[in-house]
Amino acid sequence: MNIDLHSHFFPLEAFRSAAKHRDKAPQIILENGRYAVVSGGGKRGNLSAGAYDPEARIQELDSMGIDLQAISPSPILLFYRDQADAAAYFCRLQNEAIQQVVDAHPDRFVGFGSVPLQSPREAMVIAEEARRLGLKGLEIGTSVEGKPLDDAEFEPFFEAAQRLNLLLFVHPIEGGAEGTDPLTGMLGNVLEFPYRTTMMIERMILKGIFERYPNLRLCLSHGGGLLPYNIWRLDHAYHQRSEFRKNISRKPSQYLKQLYFDSIVHSVDTLQYLVRTAGPERVVIGTDYPMAMGDFEAVAKVRALGSVSEEERALILGKNAQRALGL
Repeated sequence: MNIDLHSHFFPLEAFRSAAKHRDKAPQIILENGRYAVVSGGGKRGNLSAGAYDPEARIQELDSMGIDLQAISPSPILLFYRDQADAAAYFCRLQNEAIQQVVDAHPDRFVGFGSVPLQSPREAMVIAEEARRLGLKGLEIGTSVEGKPLDDAEFEPFFEAAQRLNLLLFVHPIEGGAEGTDPLTGMLGNVLEFPYRTTMMIERMILKGIFERYPNLRLCLSHGGGLLPYNIWRLDHAYHQRSEFRKNISRKPSQYLKQLYFDSIVHSVDTLQYLVRTAGPERVVIGTDYPMAMGDFEAVAKVRALGSVSEEERALILGKNAQRALGL
């Protein structure tokens, strides 16, 4: 079974029917015959039918060779910029809509929800609700309005995620590189997304989050950003700088075993390096469907890997994801 752990779903009807906080609800607009969604977190336009229609999406999954897909919110729909009460409302609305899709197609989808991390206490409540709904994980951003996730304020949430056995799917928050030319937004995606993931996870490692919560599980989008390539520099710093040893008892690379890495690195050669560094038991398929920066040939790239055994290839194609999801 080939399982995709990185995709995004837009529950348009749920937002259209929002009964509360309508002035803050994501706007759904039609542009040149295609839907776009605008929220406080940004805009996603030119949405294909598979972005919001499960039946159209299943046809695309078949063409990509994906048997089961985790559907998660768009990062513009994490609602971190909203007031906590509005964010909680829209997270609940979105979580229920995602699980409804899963319930209608249990052989093709599992669901990841969202929580209002700007209110960790409320996030814990909604995480409990998400687990009861049947969701298998939660998507979280790499920071909350500039506050790093290694801040002590978020530790109760991580403890709850560990206790609830919810996989945390990490996706960078919107934001472009500085500048006003047409490259600004795209370079934000190409450069800042991997950087933000790297900064988040290296801070969490050095702050001892994974030391204190050994069963906490994260799946890093976009191949873990720069982490697989910078981890050796981080190990060197661990040996050279005493402050890097303050909260952890072993070198940073030893914590990679608590992380999963999706395969979205856009190159078979780079994917081979990722598998060699993280281990074949820690890499999972990611497509980022339906986003333009996704990799809709993820299965083919895994099949093209020449440095893995067939048993290891099966791990990457689906068995690792089954373990991560508790299936």
